[in-house]
Amino acid sequence: MQMRNKSWAILVTAAVVLGGVGWWLATSRDRATEADFTPRPLLPGLMAKVNDVASLEISTPKALFRIERGADAEHWTMPSRNDYPVRADLVRKNVLGIAGLETVEPRTDKPEHYDRLQVSDPEKYQPADDASKSDPGPILVRLVDPDAKSIAAVIVGKTKSYPVGGKPGQVHVRKPEEARAWLAQGILELPADPVQWLVKDLIKIDRARVASVTVTHPDGSVLRIARGPGKTDGSSVDFVPADLPKGMKVASAYDVNAVAGALAYLAFDDVAKDSEHDFAKATVTEIVTLDGVKAVVKTIPAEDGKKGWITITASHDAALAKPDAGNKDLLAPEEAEKQINAATRRMAGWAYLVPESAVRDLTRKLADLIEPEKKDDKKG
Repeated sequence: MQMRNKSWAILVTAAVVLGGVGWWLATSRDRATEADFTPRPLLPGLMAKVNDVASLEISTPKALFRIERGADAEHWTMPSRNDYPVRADLVRKNVLGIAGLETVEPRTDKPEHYDRLQVSDPEKYQPADDASKSDPGPILVRLVDPDAKSIAAVIVGKTKSYPVGGKPGQVHVRKPEEARAWLAQGILELPADPVQWLVKDLIKIDRARVASVTVTHPDGSVLRIARGPGKTDGSSVDFVPADLPKGMKVASAYDVNAVAGALAYLAFDDVAKDSEHDFAKATVTEIVTLDGVKAVVKTIPAEDGKKGWITITASHDAALAKPDAGNKDLLAPEEAEKQINAATRRMAGWAYLVPESAVRDLTRKLADLIEPEKKDDKKG
C-alpha cells in the first residue's frame, strides 16, 4: 500500500536537499574526529521508504505502545488508548528524524557499557547513576510497513545536545541487531510517555469570554459565580460568588477567577472511553459564555483521590449570548458554532484524566472561596 501525501513529500525533499549540502554535520566535531571518521546515514535508504510506514512500535523501560496510520499520513491513532487520535505532526517529525540520523562518532560495542549511554534493550535497562533516574532511558522505535514487516529500528538513548533553531542535536543510538553504539545527529522529539503523543486539544474557553459558572455537587450544594463589574483601568474583570452570605467576603479573587478559567488551558494526563467510568454521582460544572457557548463538565475522583476523570459536552445557543462590543475576546456566532462542532467531534465518547489543580477548580464549593469579614474590611 503506497501512500502519496503532499506534506510528507515536501518534508522528504527538504531533508534530502539539506542532507546534500551537509546540514546534518555537527559543527562541534574537531578536525581529528573528522579525519578519523566520516559521518554517514545511520539507516541508509530509509528516507526513500518513509511513505511506507504504517505503524510505529515504541518500547521504553516503562511502556510499550503502538501508533497506527489511518486513511492517510494526517491521521494516526493509538490502539492502547482505544484508537485515540495521535499528533500527525509529531509522527512525521520523528519518522523523518529517524530517517535523517547520521552517525558522528562510534561509541562502545560492549553491552556492559550500554546503560551509561542508555542504549540497552529497554526491558534490560538499569540507570547507571542517580542523575539518570530522571531520564526516560532507552526508547526503541520500530517502523513497520502495512504487511507488519519491520522497515527499520533504532534505540534512541542519552541526549548530548538538543536541536536548536532547526539545527540538529546529538543523541546516542544503537541498532537493536548490532553491538556498536553511535553518537548521531538529527532532529527528534521522541516522547517516552504514550499520552504525550496524543492530540491534546479539548476545548479552550478563556475567562474573558465567561459570563457565569454553576457548580452542582452530588450532595446538592451549589456554587454560582458571575462576572463582576467592569474596571475603569481596563484590567481583567473579576468574578464573584452570586450567593455571598452576610458577613463573609471573597478570600481570594484568584481562586474565584480560576473557576471561571477552568477550561482556558485544560490539559489531561490520560484518556479512556467514558463508558469505562461511572459519572452518575459526578460534580457538574456549567460554564456559560458571553458569546453563547455552554460547556458542561462532569468530574469524578480518580483512583488516587487527587486527580479526576471528566467528560465535557458543549453547545452553542445564540439566545445565551450577551454581545459586548468592547470585549475583543468574544467569538462571532459562526466562529463559536465552529469551535463547538470541532470540540464535540474530538471529545464525544471520551473521558479525560486531569490533574489535581483542574479538579480543584472544577469542583469548588462556596465555603472554599469565602472567609469572614474583618473589622478593617467593614471600615473600608
